[in-house]
Amino acid sequence: MRPEVYCGTAGAPGIAVGKLRHLAYGTNGESATATPDQVGAAFGAIAARLRRDVQSMRARGENGTPADILEATALIADDPDLRSAAIGEVENGTPADRAVLDAAERYANVLAALSDPTLAARSADVRQIGRRVVDQLRMGGGPAPVPDDEPVILVAEELGADDLLDPSATVVGGVSRLGGPNAHVAIVARALGVPLLFGVNVPTSSAGREAVLDAVVATLTVSPTAQRLEAARRSAMVARRRREELAALRGQPAVTLDGTPVTLLVNVSTAADAVAGLAAGAQGSGLIRTEVAFLNTRHWPTRAEHAAALRPVLAALAGHRATVRTLDFAPDKLPPFLWGTSSRHRGLELMLDNPHALADQFAAILDEADGAQLRVMIPMVVSVAQLARCRELLGAAAAERGVPAPPLGAMIELPEAVESVDELAAAADFLSIGSNDLTAALLGLDRRDPALTPGRIAEPVVLAAVTAVVRAGRRHDRDVSVCGDAAGDPALVPLLLSTGCRTLSAAPTALDEVRAAVRDTTLEPGE
Repeated sequence: MRPEVYCGTAGAPGIAVGKLRHLAYGTNGESATATPDQVGAAFGAIAARLRRDVQSMRARGENGTPADILEATALIADDPDLRSAAIGEVENGTPADRAVLDAAERYANVLAALSDPTLAARSADVRQIGRRVVDQLRMGGGPAPVPDDEPVILVAEELGADDLLDPSATVVGGVSRLGGPNAHVAIVARALGVPLLFGVNVPTSSAGREAVLDAVVATLTVSPTAQRLEAARRSAMVARRRREELAALRGQPAVTLDGTPVTLLVNVSTAADAVAGLAAGAQGSGLIRTEVAFLNTRHWPTRAEHAAALRPVLAALAGHRATVRTLDFAPDKLPPFLWGTSSRHRGLELMLDNPHALADQFAAILDEADGAQLRVMIPMVVSVAQLARCRELLGAAAAERGVPAPPLGAMIELPEAVESVDELAAAADFLSIGSNDLTAALLGLDRRDPALTPGRIAEPVVLAAVTAVVRAGRRHDRDVSVCGDAAGDPALVPLLLSTGCRTLSAAPTALDEVRAAVRDTTLEPGE
């Protein structure tokens, strides 16, 4: 059988080999005949099963985000409105499976339409509960499947977080046609280290076939060649052993061979990223991306919406550094309400053109920062005047709340910022180098150009700019970090340290490798 290759969007990194198992909860099979009482009992059975799974996880000491998400999903199965809607349709003569799925879909659509991104994200979980209940009805309340030790890659129209935690399967990967990197299933996948792809429509005829899921290049290869299969298995095994070895060394400090300490921070978009980063030894967050929650919105986020998105992230960082970057919309990440905006307008320019939006975000940041060592970072800064305006708005929000304004930093991502870096360093409380944008701007590349790799930071013009920023920070006694992808590439760590940078902020999955690279580096005198 010839290999079939499908391309998608990575939701969680890694490589997995396993048999494809298609999930079709509630979407096919015999119609479920059930009484209203049986429908209610099926909802109760799903809620009870989820709670048992949560209890088992907590008993094993797994108290992180996956357990929290499952616990919240159990509450959905217990929701009286959802249950009553399904039972009411059955009482009116609708077949039980159709009644449950219709009720779940209506409930999910209501949530999806909410402006609160945290609540909107629950819509997939509601549909998942509907499918699970129908599956329960079709089994007639029978026993759960016997656990299968064979590694499987789950495939579904819309994977749910609990699918990855199914005790009846050895889940090594997941493929979902619907969803994206911010879905709860993606959060759980990253926390578990299970590779995940979105946007892939795999025919059901592939069920039971061997496959290679490579979330590094975002492909699924069905019926791979023997050579590809063996290479993937070797890669997965080597990667797993390497991760285990490095994880065992997390208690060691990030110090070079000649005794120079380096601060490791984590880049986060979700609370799960923050939890994973702290578990990997990060001392806090050097970058909290705030625009990710609003890439599908049709209006400027309100204060309440900002607060809802930030709350779980900042709570996870309580007691640690939390560097919140204000909205950084750009041509490659533009929400619907900004479609048609001139491509020259992005990030800070967009915010300063809409000061009410920036003020709302500052207010929400301050409202949700309780317990975290808060810092606020402004993207795409090119002038002291821009930074001064931001400080004025932040100061007003702090004064309104009777709290001191947190440190305000500038991201150095444009050639104009490098040219005026001395003035910016004097005006800012700290600096952060966005290596992706800075490299793209200096080399004249589009952010989406495949040629824009982290390694391009070694180009003389880019490396000279990074060095200039670090030196300006030292002259003005300002902390300077690198928080782009270059900071998460262990091969580039010695180069970044050679510029004088002593703070690196990387993705949670990169921290162990970065720490190992720091500990293997010897700096030349004067570096």
